[in-house]
Amino acid sequence: MDTITHGIVGALAGKALFAGGDVPARSKRAAMGRALSSPAAQVAIAACTLGSIFPDIDIFAGPVARNPLAIMEWHRNFTHSAALLPLWALLLTAVTLPVARWLRWKAPSFLGLYAIFAVGLATHILLDLVTNFGTMVWSPLRHSRPAWDWIFIVDLTLTGIALAPQIAAWCYREPSRFWPRSMGAFALLCAGAYGTYLFAKSQGYGFPFSIVVMAWVVFSAIVFLPSAGDIGFGWTRAAWCRTGIVVLCIYIGIAAAMHHKALEDVKEYAAAQHLQADYLAALPLPPSLLHWAGLITTADGVWRTTFHEPSGTVDNTEFFLGPPSRDLVEEARKLPDVQIYLWFARFPVWRVVPLGGNETAVEISDARFFREGDPFADTNPRVAGGIGPIRSKSAGFTFRVVFDVHGRVVSHGFKEPE
Repeated sequence: MDTITHGIVGALAGKALFAGGDVPARSKRAAMGRALSSPAAQVAIAACTLGSIFPDIDIFAGPVARNPLAIMEWHRNFTHSAALLPLWALLLTAVTLPVARWLRWKAPSFLGLYAIFAVGLATHILLDLVTNFGTMVWSPLRHSRPAWDWIFIVDLTLTGIALAPQIAAWCYREPSRFWPRSMGAFALLCAGAYGTYLFAKSQGYGFPFSIVVMAWVVFSAIVFLPSAGDIGFGWTRAAWCRTGIVVLCIYIGIAAAMHHKALEDVKEYAAAQHLQADYLAALPLPPSLLHWAGLITTADGVWRTTFHEPSGTVDNTEFFLGPPSRDLVEEARKLPDVQIYLWFARFPVWRVVPLGGNETAVEISDARFFREGDPFADTNPRVAGGIGPIRSKSAGFTFRVVFDVHGRVVSHGFKEPE
């Protein structure tokens, strides 16, 4: 999951669970005509937010150590470990308490703050587990990368579910400022949805514009409907955010159920095509839980099919044939960096590409990160159901090893985007 979404979910949990005695704007206790919060709410919310983004501090390790493979080797390692979560919560608590005293902010007790950081860290680890990237949740005891494959790495719907109730609660905290706040918040949410649409399209993960319109309708309902009869001004911030957590949990539960259905459809597809599968998986595709990719590794290569749930209707199938030159592939496998890449990749696809100057490149990519078809696809793939493949942008995380005419390694590293 992206770091921004982690922070938004952490703030949601902090406001829902740890912000203390929250008083709505329409209350006799709120004499000033605005909602009131506990004196310790500021530190509690900040701590839960910090805990929810802290694990991604490991993204700075690669540039500092100049390790181009850090995103695979180090990211989602020690800082994302459930085994080390108590240690990170203790460290963050020990640092935060003196800082809060220095700033003269009222803070929860040591144990209370420890629990807040632990919850924030746990939300990060859980949200990373439900994606398909893989998380070393048991590091350093075990360096496997569990991935539940329920939700795409960047999920607009999940982010919106976590963000919308917080923005709505902010709009309803001061009745006198409701309309300027609500209009500005609605415009920001709409712009964010449209910006996501443009970004996804540019990256090869495009989706129909109708999804954006649907998001606008939902945002308008959340922000403006509770103003009827001043109902929203009687809700506490905690109530808004607890509702958001409930909806978020329901969404993740639906994602788990859809993944189970999608995985069964991939198994049925492999059986129908008489494929001897060494390994298979169902991976979510944006923008919704209705779009999935099925990946199947066989002795001949990797199959990738995209389909829709709950019908299981296939809309595209591609076959990625194994490399024609085994000698260069075996030489590439000996490189330590390639071994790290293969440890990370769940569906490695190989290609041997002649270059100018009597050089040859061996390229490796992970089919998990292919976008709407890819140049790695076989030029004449076997297609099920008469559905043709789509040609599009190159895959992410493509590693290239260049050999000279004598089979010696000239260079190796990630391939630059085309």
